[in-house]
Amino acid sequence: MSDLATDAEPVPAATPGIRSLARNSAIAAGAVVANGLLSAALLALCAKLGQTGEIAAYTVMTSALAFVLILLSGGSVLLYLNGTEEQRALVRSQWMLVVVPGLLLGIAAVGAFYASRGYTVNALIAAGVIALGNALSTLQQSDFSRRMRFLANAVLVCTSKAASLVMVLLGVPLTVSLAGAGLAQLLVGELALGKHGSLRSDLIRGLSFSKAFRGYRSSRHLFGYSLGELYVARLGTLVLSLLATPAVMGSFGAIVTAYQAIGGVVQSALQVPMVARARNRLGIERSAHPAGFSIAVALTCAVPMALGVAILSPFLTGTILSLPHRDSASWLAVFMLALPFMAVTRAILFNWMGDGEYGRATRSMAILAALCTVTVAVLVPLFGPLGTAAATATAEAAALAVILLLLPRRRAA
Repeated sequence: MSDLATDAEPVPAATPGIRSLARNSAIAAGAVVANGLLSAALLALCAKLGQTGEIAAYTVMTSALAFVLILLSGGSVLLYLNGTEEQRALVRSQWMLVVVPGLLLGIAAVGAFYASRGYTVNALIAAGVIALGNALSTLQQSDFSRRMRFLANAVLVCTSKAASLVMVLLGVPLTVSLAGAGLAQLLVGELALGKHGSLRSDLIRGLSFSKAFRGYRSSRHLFGYSLGELYVARLGTLVLSLLATPAVMGSFGAIVTAYQAIGGVVQSALQVPMVARARNRLGIERSAHPAGFSIAVALTCAVPMALGVAILSPFLTGTILSLPHRDSASWLAVFMLALPFMAVTRAILFNWMGDGEYGRATRSMAILAALCTVTVAVLVPLFGPLGTAAATATAEAAALAVILLLLPRRRAA
């Protein structure tokens, strides 16, 4: 079996397909924008209804369980998206026999920990179901992306979030509504994918622990990248959750969720050229584009959004979200400083991932994780939520500077 989890040179391609890539990037980004707006409306409604406890439980559970998931799954999601069909079968064994059972144990352990710190038990349980559904949906979304079915995936995700909003309007708690809609999304997605869905019985009959072990081995080079990405996204929130009260975490949870949703717009748009590069490398479809295309997409998405959200942060946190902490506007504005730096960095790394240069991308992510550790350790204990946002912005800017300084040397070599 060929191991595509090692560095590899991309296959030369003849057809750029820039228009098609731009259209799909717009669809992917637009879907996340729509989903983000629905999420903002959902958070605003829950805040107005006094469900800050629900928001806090959702934030801490999903943050902690994200680390559990990445430790269990390694880099398998990226391998499932970019690898051969044989490697994708290995990933299915890995998930069904190891990842899902381990995540269920993690839900129980993490839920018990935060229940002892004053969080609502029912909300923690529902948030655990959300985390499980989100984990399974990553494979499902990879199936849609692998087949370049970005529009179908967009409709599915946005419909799920809209259903959650309707349920909250009808009096259902936030975590329960997200859990119910998420499970329904999984079912509908499998029906839409037909025989190609990751959860289909005919695809999981050949599960074995031997295949699961081989899946871990094949995705070993991608594990560091996935762990580093999650580490950077969640470290500040987890450290803050140990220092701040649930009330503060309720407000901060709304802010960090908004930042991650906006960042998701950029990364969704960038996933399109990454998948195109992977399809070209695997011989599925001959397509190519210059590396600068991804950077242009990143800046086009990130700069206007960062500027607009930063300017409107008092209105968004005060009038729209009705957060009780006045400083939340500054938290959001500082997070927006990180967005353009994050966008360009991920554009560069996603290009490398699509070309099979996983080791190179992982080393760069390790640099970002190291810088994030330093900034979080210094700024979060001193400045709380504002320090968490500042640590993110500082680490992203410094990491991009280091990567850009190293790029010319790599090319010269």
